[in-house]
Amino acid sequence: MSEPADVSFLLGAVYAAEWSNDVRELLFSPAPGEGGLSLAEGFDLLDVGSSPPPKELIPLCVIDEASIAVVVSEGPAAGTVRRWFLDPVPPEHQCGLLDLHPVLYVSSLERELSARGAGLSRILDEIGPAYADSHLKHEKRPRTFVLRPIRVACQNVIVGLAAIAQEASIDGLAVLAWQTCEVPHVATHEANRALAVITLCDAFQNGGTMEVRFDHPATLNVDGKKVRYSGHPEGAVPASLRRFARTVGVQLGAEDPASISPREARELFRVITPMPDELRARVDTAIATAGIKPERVYYTLLKPIWRAIELDWLLAISSRAASILEGGADWTQRSARQSEAEACRTAVMAGMFFRRINATDAAAADGSTRVVEDRTRGIQWSIEPESATIAFRGLDNTSPVPWARETVVPTTERVVVAFRSFVDSGTTEALQQAASEHLAILAVPRGTSLPDGLPDDVIVIFCPDRLADLDKAVEANLTSARISRA
Repeated sequence: MSEPADVSFLLGAVYAAEWSNDVRELLFSPAPGEGGLSLAEGFDLLDVGSSPPPKELIPLCVIDEASIAVVVSEGPAAGTVRRWFLDPVPPEHQCGLLDLHPVLYVSSLERELSARGAGLSRILDEIGPAYADSHLKHEKRPRTFVLRPIRVACQNVIVGLAAIAQEASIDGLAVLAWQTCEVPHVATHEANRALAVITLCDAFQNGGTMEVRFDHPATLNVDGKKVRYSGHPEGAVPASLRRFARTVGVQLGAEDPASISPREARELFRVITPMPDELRARVDTAIATAGIKPERVYYTLLKPIWRAIELDWLLAISSRAASILEGGADWTQRSARQSEAEACRTAVMAGMFFRRINATDAAAADGSTRVVEDRTRGIQWSIEPESATIAFRGLDNTSPVPWARETVVPTTERVVVAFRSFVDSGTTEALQQAASEHLAILAVPRGTSLPDGLPDDVIVIFCPDRLADLDKAVEANLTSARISRA
């Protein structure tokens, strides 16, 4: 177990160091210089915030007009740098981790701000217009080796900019620009996470080694003139990206400061891919035992080719999951194709059902809150591999079960659903056992004929799609998986 951080020593090191004017203007200092902010002003901001801050928070610097960076002075998190919002935000987003300690944070801020002007000018004034002239104006799709700009925005506010290209000489991705920022209506480090997702997905689908270099030179034609870039303006893995990676337990640039190695890329890919704990454990097992490449799994979820519940289902109930993730068996392997088709059809139905029960109707929602994304009910699922069923938790009797021909409301906290494209005796037995303790549901495609002998207390619901519709969706997913990597 690590020793508690000496917060006084860390803050003293921050105050004693020489920083650029851009950083000094943001810092709360006990003895502010020209243009700086005082520590007293920082505590005043905390006091007038929407919710009373914990007493162990010490203001460090300004982030944006609605949040500041603070240092935790006591407790298990002592020494860490957190983001404190001055306006109302959901509790889970308040006090998000910014960095591991204040010296690291301010140092990375110094490197980031020193290169921000050059990076913004490069992408907004040179790379962006050149790409618009060479591709957008002609409605032309870029090849992987073309230097292309990326823009990430939320609610019409740009939070991330980058410029990337696949480079054959290094068999990896070259990044010539990378700029992110924190804004009041976006969660901590979300811009870094989103831009990292786009970058790593691009690195995977380009077919390279997954290495991402920030020092590879490139030449661009801007207004008829050749512009030569020596790499990212920072000449290394961007400080904001390294700062984000530290908060999720990944050290970038350890092998080469100017590069994210393939191993580091896979580690970062894993932690930034959102997965329930049960699915993450199942994915780790499949990677270790079934020969599934980890980056393919993460890309599959982030694309998304298969959604989380669909992938969980495939890994749990099918021995053909590795083949399915790569695009399915060859058409000449009839028995393998049939097995994969049944698993994929039921996975698609499970995904449709989950999205339906987890969605909320926001038409009459309270308009006073600023957060409008992610309106879901928080329904949880658990796969039962032995019976090939899914148990859903979190439903209540205020929302009827979808797809039922008559109104059915959940009568138990746990609802067990068997998704099938055809019903056999094993399905009947599994449902009969589940119905003794929970609400048991059989979900089948529209138009499916039901056998005799189904238990009376089993609810039968019909997916809106017919078998042919499901097969069409399955083939689209398998095709996407087949062509996902060059």
